[in-house]
Amino acid sequence: MEPGDTLAEGRAERKKKETRQKILKAALDLIQRQGFDKTTMEQIAEEADVARKTLYNYFPVKEAIVDEYVRGLSRKFTQDAFAKLPSLPDTRSRLLESLDKVYEQVEMNAEIIGISLGYRLKNVLQGDEYQSGGTQSLLAEIIRLGRLAGEIRGDIRAELLVKQLDILRGTIVMGWLNDPSKVELRQEMALLVDLFLNGAAGKDGKEQA
Repeated sequence: MEPGDTLAEGRAERKKKETRQKILKAALDLIQRQGFDKTTMEQIAEEADVARKTLYNYFPVKEAIVDEYVRGLSRKFTQDAFAKLPSLPDTRSRLLESLDKVYEQVEMNAEIIGISLGYRLKNVLQGDEYQSGGTQSLLAEIIRLGRLAGEIRGDIRAELLVKQLDILRGTIVMGWLNDPSKVELRQEMALLVDLFLNGAAGKDGKEQA
């Protein structure tokens, strides 16, 4: 590969990143001004000053744009949360602390996070590969630390444990978004952590009535 080719590829990647950011900003500005339902892909293309074909090359639907924005929030939160993990004493406290911070973001950005979760759930139901935001890497690190401490069994793939946690927390958030009066986020979070760490059996190992 010639040096000129490398420079051209670098410029092309920067251009793609800039275009993606323009689309994200335009979409979020429109949604904040007029609401998600009234915002169309055509309006987003016009606001971002890109061709409709270009917009669809980056995002198939407006829900995907919102999901990309939420993933960005998640990545930023994850970077801040990673540094705090070693100072917490055990797996339970790490999960409670991390999920509590996640739910703070949910409460602050309820509408767009609900749209993002709905989009991801639809993809799962359609058989598409399950993906989540930066929170998955945080959960994976909590599981890694838990295994080093002997608090989490090692015979189950970490990826499966992360997916289980992420889907469970997503379900709780969706329940809260549908009717906040019926779901107490932090109480449900604590139950989720207990279920993940201890299972559904009673303390004596038998199912309780």
